[in-house]
Amino acid sequence: MANIVVGAVGFIPSALMTAINIQSLGLYGGATLTFAGEIFGALFGFYLYRFGFSKADPKWLIHPFWQKFQRQTTKQVFSLVIFLRLLPFMPSGFVTAGAALTTINGKKFWVASTIGKIPAVIMELAVVYGLIQVVPKSVQYLLFGALLTVSVIIWLLTTKQKKAHQSTN
Repeated sequence: MANIVVGAVGFIPSALMTAINIQSLGLYGGATLTFAGEIFGALFGFYLYRFGFSKADPKWLIHPFWQKFQRQTTKQVFSLVIFLRLLPFMPSGFVTAGAALTTINGKKFWVASTIGKIPAVIMELAVVYGLIQVVPKSVQYLLFGALLTVSVIIWLLTTKQKKAHQSTN
């Protein structure tokens, strides 16, 4: 379940869950769980974003970037999702949120997202597995704690800024 949440949220580095999965279940079991979490998390996130956007104030959607994104055909969005998923440091939540604003349906998004995630997840698994083999456990735990702490702080600051911005409007 945590894998799906990380995949849906899209801002927590998935490498953290990948490391936990590999250490808990071994390479093959961890790889399977990581990949499943990534692809089902993206689909879950897609529907969450779509629901959230239907309830949100539409003023921010007038930004030219979002307007251009919304004018894309389903075929263009499908290709764009694959391309953006292939980029190693593209935030997953950004891709999912952008796609949720378009007319692409959940099934097509899921297929495109899965195609794009295959190479990215394989690369992540290779890097994380290599690090697990080389880096001492104490350092791994320290890095995990630091990354998790930074992720939570960024999330809290972003949430605080949004609330402050909403209260001034």
